[in-house]
Amino acid sequence: MDRYIFELRGPEYDLASAEVKSILHTSGSVLAYCSEHVTVVEADDIPFKRLGLTHRVLDNGIVFSESTLFQEGIKLEIPSGSIAVVSRRLGGKKADSNKIKRKLGDLLSEDHEIDLDDPDHIILVLISDECYAGRILYEIDKQEFRDRKVKNREFFSPISLEPWYARALVNLGRVSPGHHIHDPFCGTGGILIEAGTMGFKISGGDADRDMVEGCKLNLEQFDVSGEIVQGDVSETIPKGVDCVVTDPPYGRASTTNGEDIKYIYRRLFESCNENLKDGGYLSTIFPEERYVDMGKDHMEFIESYESKVHGSLKRIFCVFRS
Repeated sequence: MDRYIFELRGPEYDLASAEVKSILHTSGSVLAYCSEHVTVVEADDIPFKRLGLTHRVLDNGIVFSESTLFQEGIKLEIPSGSIAVVSRRLGGKKADSNKIKRKLGDLLSEDHEIDLDDPDHIILVLISDECYAGRILYEIDKQEFRDRKVKNREFFSPISLEPWYARALVNLGRVSPGHHIHDPFCGTGGILIEAGTMGFKISGGDADRDMVEGCKLNLEQFDVSGEIVQGDVSETIPKGVDCVVTDPPYGRASTTNGEDIKYIYRRLFESCNENLKDGGYLSTIFPEERYVDMGKDHMEFIESYESKVHGSLKRIFCVFRS
C-alpha cells in the first residue's frame, strides 16, 4: 500500500476529514493518521479526484518531527526525475519553514536534481504539530469549482449550496461507482450537478415547478442528465435507490409553502426508510440539532458535523443509514 496525505480545506476540518474517510468506505483502505489539518491514508488506490474539501493529495507520504529531520534525517521515496521543494505552514504554526524546506531539499538532492523552474516532481512539506511531506499527486482545480458556483448557473437561487460543500455531501453518502443518487429537494440542482459530474446516476424531485424546470436547465448547462420530476418528498424517491443526498428547506429564506419544516423532515425520513435499498444512506443538512435527533428516531445515525454560515445560522451535515 502507498501512503497518501490529504491537505484539508478549512475551517470545517472535521467535515473535510470525514469526506476523505467516507470515500474509503468500499476501497479497503486504512486510515493511518489524522490531525486537524491533515488526514493520512494507506491505500492501493483511492478516488481522490472526487473530493471537494481537500486542497492537495500527496503520495509516497511520510510523517516526521522537525527534530527528527535535523538530527537523523528522513527518507522520502520519489520517482526518478528533477524536483522542487515547497512548504506550507498550517494553522499558524510558528516554525522556520525556509529552514525546513532547505534541509529537506539538501537530503533529496543526493538522489535528485533540484530544478526550481520546471521540475518533474514538486515535493510539498506541510508544517503543523508534525511535519508531512510527499510528492504532489493531485491539486484541486479551484477554477472548475468556481465555474459551477451558484451565480454562474443558468437558473439562479441564492440559497443553494456551493459546489465544494455539495460534493462533500455526496461523498458522505458512501457512494460507489454505478450507484444511483436521488435528491428529493433538488432546487437549482447543485447536488445533482456534482454527483453527475462525478459519474453517478442521478435523479431529483422538487415540489416547486419553477425549481424543477430551473434544475433541468442547469443540468443541461453542465452536461449532466437525469430524470427530474415535480412532487413532494414522499412521492419522488425511487424504490431501491442507493443513496439520498439532499439539502432540504430550512424554513427561513427557503420556502416551505407555510408548512412546518418538522413535518417535511419527517416525510423525508419515512420515505428514505421506505425506498432506500437495505443499508442505503441518507446524507443531508439540518439547521438545528433537534432535527438530527428526530432522524435518530427513524434511521440509524452515523455521524454529524457543524458548519457555521453567518450569525446564528448554521448547517449540520449528517448521515443516516436505512
